[in-house]
Amino acid sequence: MSAQAATRRFIFRGNALPFGGRIHKRGGKPHHETIPGSPTSALPVSGGKSRAASRGSAYLDVFRWGATLAQSEGQVLPDGTVRTSVTSSVASVYAHNKPHIFEAGLLRVSMVADHPHTGQPAIIPSEIVFGGDKGMQLEGSPIELEFDNDLKDFPTFEAFEAEYKSNRAFFDKYQRCLKHPAGPPNFGDPLPRLPSGYVELSFVRRVRYKKKWRDGNVLSFKGFGQIHFGEVLMKETSRRVTMARLAMGSDTGADVSMAEADPNGSWGN
Repeated sequence: MSAQAATRRFIFRGNALPFGGRIHKRGGKPHHETIPGSPTSALPVSGGKSRAASRGSAYLDVFRWGATLAQSEGQVLPDGTVRTSVTSSVASVYAHNKPHIFEAGLLRVSMVADHPHTGQPAIIPSEIVFGGDKGMQLEGSPIELEFDNDLKDFPTFEAFEAEYKSNRAFFDKYQRCLKHPAGPPNFGDPLPRLPSGYVELSFVRRVRYKKKWRDGNVLSFKGFGQIHFGEVLMKETSRRVTMARLAMGSDTGADVSMAEADPNGSWGN
């Protein structure tokens, strides 16, 4: 490692959030409150290790969850590469929107980000769990997902975008889940960005419910709302993954995120 590299400062950042959200409607009427979620984990700017676990909790008659784990670690490897890793998991998820119930045995994601001294970080999921042994159910019927390994196969933003711009099949696949604030892109265009600078997409390709496959990453059910699976917010230096996000409507309106992980950081000088 050069003397110049040795004097550079890396500003660590890594977050793991197993369960959290807010309610905006109860009994069909406006009702605004935040949900006391599970313990979370975050890194200080100097790195280190942060771990928070709990036995679970509940909120009103709407949500309950079992054991949670949030862990973040920031370290410097012998070759000078900076690594941030995070794990976020929640077990025995229960969400009740009268009279409908969503359940998941386990939602878990582990992410690893390697930041070299030059170039973009490689950020990949090292573990993805949708449901675990008990699976996921809505109204007692199982939910199955089909997802790919593109986040592993294209670990940097520039590699992912290069594939999107040059591979027509790759481009077409992502039109079902990419957010297009400025309208549908043309093949060869860069990845479309939100006003915040992030690209929003999903690594889940299809959802199977009641023996029927649906393209995309969203399961909609009248009276319950929508369940969004495998969402990713990414840009050059970060990838934020949310394993499941509930956009509930009807009797109870709520927005809830489950098993969310964001390993990142940046060189400060």
